[in-house]
Amino acid sequence: MKKNLILVGIITSLFLTGCFNKKDTVTVTENLSESNIQQDDETKPFNEQVEEQKNKTELSIYTKDKEIEYIKILDEDKQFSDDKEKIKTILDFYNKRQDEEIPLLSNDENIRIEFPNVLPSDNKINITKTYVKNDGQIEKENISVNLNKNGNADIKHNFNTQDTSLDLIIYEVLVNWEDKTVKYDFAFKVQNKKDNITTPQVTKGYLSQDEQKLYDDYKVNKNIQIFQNIEPTKVLKYYTQAIIDKEYTLAYNLFRDYNENNISEKDYIDAMEKLDKYSLDDYIENLKAGVNGKFVQEDDDRGYIEYELEQGETKVIDMLKENNIWRVQYILSTQ
Repeated sequence: MKKNLILVGIITSLFLTGCFNKKDTVTVTENLSESNIQQDDETKPFNEQVEEQKNKTELSIYTKDKEIEYIKILDEDKQFSDDKEKIKTILDFYNKRQDEEIPLLSNDENIRIEFPNVLPSDNKINITKTYVKNDGQIEKENISVNLNKNGNADIKHNFNTQDTSLDLIIYEVLVNWEDKTVKYDFAFKVQNKKDNITTPQVTKGYLSQDEQKLYDDYKVNKNIQIFQNIEPTKVLKYYTQAIIDKEYTLAYNLFRDYNENNISEKDYIDAMEKLDKYSLDDYIENLKAGVNGKFVQEDDDRGYIEYELEQGETKVIDMLKENNIWRVQYILSTQ
């Protein structure tokens, strides 16, 4: 909407300028027996004049992957030195940044500005880079770039990659045409925060560092024997982590049904995937409580973990040892 308003302002400004400066469009030649109408370049229809002026000041801005949209503001709008307008521009771009409407550009990428129709009168552009930080601070840098032999301006998009507070870089490009100065605004978001990097969806801090190492080793090597001789509550902890991560094959290998033939892996995974969010969350909360419970051994290969989910409410999770690995005997019914 903002871009449309700015463009309406541009067109209105051009229209008012044209109305007050437009010359007579008809000249009567007295020497001819019939009146002939002459038109020169200055007497073109007004809409053609506006379109021609617009085309003269159009730019094309590219990165290596895409063309960049910009907002164009004429000097007639008297906004270049207006502090309120500058703040408004920063806020508008920042809001778009928050809504993921601003493109991301990596450090040291090239930006090219092309002039399809007319070159600037001084063969250069003046740039103000505004660095916007997530703590509300801004920093500015002024640059002057000369056009190269092909009539383009090449800019290096660089910034401090160690500054984790940096969110956005706004470019204000001033171009001096023969009869006017025009400002072109565009922006790129910055992603310096380490937590913005995509990582596997694992519940951090639930497993200890050593436990996480063993857990990751199993995911890579698929060797269930690494869980041999691990105490029952620890096995339950690994099982719980696998359920949290929806690593259902790992969970199945630490599970044993009451049925002598055991449930098939496919049926187990189907049962787990049929659980709705609330049932799954409830299952995980019970497992987590069980991890902090007390193991009661009934014989060499059987026992249970006794725990309280709520004060005064005692529950148990049965455990069965098979091939020196304790297995969890607890699954929610999907019926």
